[in-house]
Amino acid sequence: MKQSKGVGKMEENPNCKISIKTMWLKEEYHLDYNSIIYDVDGIYYTKQTVKSLLNAACIERASTYDGRIQAARVETTCMKKTPLIICPFEKLYAFPIVSPSNYGCPWFFPRHIVQAQQEKKGLLKIEFSNGTFTSIEGSLYTFNRQRERADHCLNHFSNKLYRQLKWDRLFG
Repeated sequence: MKQSKGVGKMEENPNCKISIKTMWLKEEYHLDYNSIIYDVDGIYYTKQTVKSLLNAACIERASTYDGRIQAARVETTCMKKTPLIICPFEKLYAFPIVSPSNYGCPWFFPRHIVQAQQEKKGLLKIEFSNGTFTSIEGSLYTFNRQRERADHCLNHFSNKLYRQLKWDRLFG
């Protein structure tokens, strides 16, 4: 992974949470931490796993990681590398570009992605809204497809909630 301007020192933050400022996160083998959280305000590491961070974000919003993944699979055609809709109201969602069961699977939060481009075969360069970028292994096709699937899932659940709220207001 390579980083550009705007990236400061990585700080330990055992209480770090996923929020609307989260740009992406990944697990990493290290003695002192399990996950790195790339946030608009900085880079943090924690002993929590990526799945536990994602699950905690869902629980904070009255659901679970497994429940949100199951809902996305039932309501859409996303059976593998399923996007995670953490909170449709906040438009807080993320997508993996490889199977989440693969150690080191990165999760991206579309709100902060400015652009992605193929640097060379097998290497992607992703630019974020705070001026930072990263280079990761992967294909532009897969990245864009996963981003589209995540957008589709968010739109599906947002529209469903909107219709329900509208119905409740009219007839509830």
